[in-house]
Amino acid sequence: MERPGDLLALAEETFPRLYGERIEPILKAREVERLAAIKTFWQRAGLGAIAVLGVFWLTSLFSLGFDLAIFAALATAMATGAWAMAPASAVAAAAKKQALEAIAGAINCSYTLDSFAPDGIEQFTQWQLVPTGDRATFHDRFAGTHHGCSFAFFDGHVQKKVKTRRGSRWETLFRGQLICIEFPKRFLATTVIHRDAGMLNFMQGWGSSLQRVGLGESRLEKAFEVFSSDQVEARALIHPVFMERLLELETRFRGKQLRCAFTTGQLLVAIEGRDRFELGSMFTTLLDEARVRVILTDLSEIMKLIDAVLTAERGALPR
Repeated sequence: MERPGDLLALAEETFPRLYGERIEPILKAREVERLAAIKTFWQRAGLGAIAVLGVFWLTSLFSLGFDLAIFAALATAMATGAWAMAPASAVAAAAKKQALEAIAGAINCSYTLDSFAPDGIEQFTQWQLVPTGDRATFHDRFAGTHHGCSFAFFDGHVQKKVKTRRGSRWETLFRGQLICIEFPKRFLATTVIHRDAGMLNFMQGWGSSLQRVGLGESRLEKAFEVFSSDQVEARALIHPVFMERLLELETRFRGKQLRCAFTTGQLLVAIEGRDRFELGSMFTTLLDEARVRVILTDLSEIMKLIDAVLTAERGALPR
């Protein structure tokens, strides 16, 4: 690459070559497997439908009750549905891993599928960006460097165990994206930004350690609540361009309740939403470059955040 680490340039200028040389060969090989897996799906789905009808009929025949018959039929449908989708799911997982590893290698990043413990996850819970639960899982981690700032971006799922009449179940507290960006310069204060919703409950955990910061623009005031231990540094960091970048990031990820914190030398961002880094449905062809382009576009949004913060640190006028 002519400009190593410049993901924006990669996405805009060299994507066709990246896709054609590194990604498309992987997807072509997996497309053959996908077609076979979908054929198997429809065969198994047909058998599953027969099994569901058979279970319902047998349960009703022995007069075990309509509710039990419905429950048994639904359980059978779920089991046979998973059985039918198993081959396609295996193809999707293999194609995804290979494609994302190829993307990471091309842009000088690392990619980890799962089984990793994110550094600094305690900071996300300390500043109430992510709730504390009974278990948390993380996957699809990209990590790299942009303009001297290291970053990591991954999906997270936090759950708590809830007691029920029949035992217990797992309830989702947070599902979405977590971003951690390390800057060379440490921040003097802690500044926390939340969407303007439910702030009274949110502030109870802080006491008087942080004070509210006015944004000075009505539209942004309606969108966000900002609290900081240093008003001067907070106003330098949260200039309008940076706040616009946050809104763009939330829109891009189709998320909600975005929140972030500047603390020590880090910018931490949490966005509630669906999983990213998925190649999409197995019922349409894998040979669609849009499946891959969206991943690079996601990463480019993170680069825009880094650039906005670096602009503030240099004391330059936001661009």
